[in-house]
This record gives sequence, structure tokens and C-alpha cells, in this order.
Amino acid sequence: MLTKAVRLFSLIATIAVLAACGSAPAAAPTSAPTKPAAPTSASTKPTEPAGTEAAESATAAPTAAAAATTAATTAPAAGGTTYVLVPKNLGNPYFDTANKGAQEAAKELGVTVLYQGPATADATAQIQLLSTLIAQKVAGLAISADDGDALVPTGKEAIAAGIPVVTWDSAIAAGGRQVHINQAVAADIAAVQIQMASKLAGGEGKIAILSATSTAPNQNEWIALMKEELKKPEYAKLTLVDTVYGDDDDTKSYSEAQGLFKKYPDLKVIIAPTTVGIAASARAVQDAKLIGKVFVTGLGTPNQMREYVKSGAAPEFALWNPGDLGYLAVYTLDAIHSGKIKGLPGDKFTAGKLGDYTIDKDGVVLLGKPTVFDKTNIDKFDF
Repeated sequence: MLTKAVRLFSLIATIAVLAACGSAPAAAPTSAPTKPAAPTSASTKPTEPAGTEAAESATAAPTAAAAATTAATTAPAAGGTTYVLVPKNLGNPYFDTANKGAQEAAKELGVTVLYQGPATADATAQIQLLSTLIAQKVAGLAISADDGDALVPTGKEAIAAGIPVVTWDSAIAAGGRQVHINQAVAADIAAVQIQMASKLAGGEGKIAILSATSTAPNQNEWIALMKEELKKPEYAKLTLVDTVYGDDDDTKSYSEAQGLFKKYPDLKVIIAPTTVGIAASARAVQDAKLIGKVFVTGLGTPNQMREYVKSGAAPEFALWNPGDLGYLAVYTLDAIHSGKIKGLPGDKFTAGKLGDYTIDKDGVVLLGKPTVFDKTNIDKFDF
């Protein structure tokens, strides 16, 4: 009897370990903070929001923790077309929002999209899950890569097996995917921030930039492009008086914002192209009772900025919509799988409500310009 009990315990433990490599098709948690990584240019992304609009997947989901223990053994549905949306990790509202968009696309296309990923952002666990999905012969994979280089062999294996591979949010390096869905480009990110600053300043006055670290490539690229944007005639009355660095530390960013208030009593706008800096700056404005006198804008996520939008400390800010990213990834995958396109540079296809797209010379499809969030739409988002 003891021997049977030991065997049963071992069997249960083995199943639990195997299942922990993936996650079940799931609707996302209703809300959660995102891991704020400072947004980036073309191939880099803003502080990676780990948030999402509450994902309303086709099937009701268990909690993120439970989902993370069951997916690896979940097989594609019998019959029909089954794609799999693979995030960097589960329980991340940013990716769950992408899943909501993917499920919307699935419904329109009449296909099934499973949502499966590792419990934590780990390339080895992601590769194990992808190997299982390849063995199950799913119809296509849409992946946000935990490690762009490490996943190349796995991506090649899928493609060789006739399984289309597209990446979104974070690319697998060339050779390991057919198309990458990029969220935004540096020039657009810079332009929208100057546009918002000008609007908040009434077209004239002093503005300042509160960045992340002085060595962050994406931040420096955006700052350089914002300075170029300010040379346009329509911004002639705006004056960039200072650029300071909060090192993506909340306390330091808050202190730097306070320093700007004191150094420039007539400052009108702080632009913070970093999710840590924008929230800290907005809080500093609120605490100093400068609402209506100094405004904050930049790049952030709805959940962290909702309070400040509604208080007037940061009336509007920008980022892309992860839901649209997941939606476009599924439409791209379906266009390749269905034979509408081959996934080659120059291929054109239509992605439902988002319209027409063309794969560029680098095998990239650009989602579009960043979304501006303000009091009219912020409550529609949960990430």
C-alpha cells in the first residue's frame, strides 16, 4: 500500500512540474501594474507595461497562477484552425490586453487563438512550451520573445515544420520568424510628445524634459528627435529650458521634478518619456499644488496615470494599445497561414478594423502611431 501511495505521489508531482511550463488559454486578470520599462524606439518598447485591458478570452480563465500550471499540456482544439499567442509571461496585464485583441481578431476570422506562455519571463521555459506546440502541429505561432537570439533555432524549427511564425512586442532575431509586428517608431514617439506639450502649454512657454538615465539609448534618441521637432515653425514659441535625469527611480525622479519647479518658476510643461518619470512628475505637481500651472505629459500606462489624468496634473500622455498589437499579430499570422501572403517584404494585407498593412524590407509591420490617453478614454483601458 505504501509503495502505491509513493507511486501516486510521484505521478502527481511529475504532472505538476510538466504543467508548470505553460499556461492555459485564459482571459487575463482584470488589472495589474505593468512593469514600467522606459519606452523605446522602433525595435524597443516603452517600459514594458505589464498591463492590459481585462482580457475577455473566448474561454473563462483561471487565475494567472493557476493558468501558468496547466497550459503546456493543453492541446489545440480538434478541427478548425488553431493559432497560439505566446507572451513573455503570464499574469502580465500588458500581455493580457494583447490577448484581448487577439481574441477579437480570432472571432472575426473564425479561428481559435490559444493564449499560452511561461509563468515567468524565462527563455528556456518559453522554448520548452514552443517545442510542445510545434509537436502538436498548431497552425501558427505569434510570439513575444523572451530572448530574441535564443529563440532563433526554435523559430526555424517551427517554420521548417510548416508553422508560420510572427513575433510581436519583442522580436525573434531574423531567421527565426517571418514577420515582426512593431509597436511604434522613434520619430512618431518624439512627435506626439511635443504635440501634447505644445497643446498643454497653449503653444508657448518653457518646457523641460525629465528622462530616465543619461545613457539610455532609446531615451536619448527620443530627446534628440524632440529637439528636432521643436525646430518646426509651429513650435517657435516653445522653449526647452532643461533636460534632467531621474534614472528611472521614483524618488530621484520626484526630486528632479521638484528641482525644475524651483529653478523655473514659470515652467509650463514637463515631458517625461519614461513610465517611472511621468508618474513621479505628476505626483510632484499634485503634491506641490501646481495643478493648472505646470502640466506633465510623456509616456505612461493608463493604470499608473489614471489618477493624474483625472486630477489635471497630467491631462494627457501617450503609448500604444497592446490590444491592437495582439489583434494585428493574429491577422498577420492568418494572412500567412491562409496563403493570402507569403510573409515576404512587399506583401500587402488587410487587418480588419486596423486597415491595410505592408511588410517592409526588414520583414516588419508597423502597428501605427502611439495612442493618446486622456479623460475621455482612459477608463476604457486596464493595463
